[in-house]
Amino acid sequence: MDKDYWNRICEDYETEILSVFDNDLHGAVKNRVLDFADSNQVSRVADIGCGVGRFTPLLAERFEEVEACDFSSVGLNKTRRRCRGHANVNFHKVDLSLDPIPFEPVDFAFCVNVLIMPSLDKRLRAWRAVANQVAQGGSLLLVVPSFESVQMEFYSAIETHLSAGESCGEAVRNSTDEKALAADLRLGVHQLDGIRTKHYLKDELAQMLQDHQFEIREISKLLYSEDKYSGFHSWDWLAIAVRK
Repeated sequence: MDKDYWNRICEDYETEILSVFDNDLHGAVKNRVLDFADSNQVSRVADIGCGVGRFTPLLAERFEEVEACDFSSVGLNKTRRRCRGHANVNFHKVDLSLDPIPFEPVDFAFCVNVLIMPSLDKRLRAWRAVANQVAQGGSLLLVVPSFESVQMEFYSAIETHLSAGESCGEAVRNSTDEKALAADLRLGVHQLDGIRTKHYLKDELAQMLQDHQFEIREISKLLYSEDKYSGFHSWDWLAIAVRK
């Protein structure tokens, strides 16, 4: 991912990006964090790819120590401001695909829409970095974009165009992302908020977790609010897994 791009995005994050914190229809991520905090004896957690820190204060309220890292200096500064009242948060500027992570593995890692690099090489390096920061027996809460959601949104758009009286050819053309490359689509890379972003099949996500020595406890839909034009509910994948 381009650091300059993400620094610009973080300047106006709330209008540029679909915030999981603000648009999680049923509060699934927050509820999983609260459930984990209530049922586990965990002191240190990591917010890996904290962005502008929408979830970091919640983690700081529920756990003794939080390691917050991101590669955007603008995002980290916003996270610091959000966490002014929490002395138990440590901040680290880290590029997961390049830099060693400067803190010890934790018992609970929180990673929301971070493993989304379009480059397979960088993405696999970031996967290894995240996996290695989860201690043996520790848990990972992971959110990634859903490939199936993108496909269903495409079919929903076609139906909308057909209902408006367009021909099948017109409906397909008007529903297709003109910037999409065939090579990208084969790898699950789609445009999201104007940037090439990796999307995961549910089975692909399960395989990635297993390949990185995780035992899967849950993979479920993280639903977002209904689109006011199409009525479609997009979703990400929410996974809970334990490091073997």
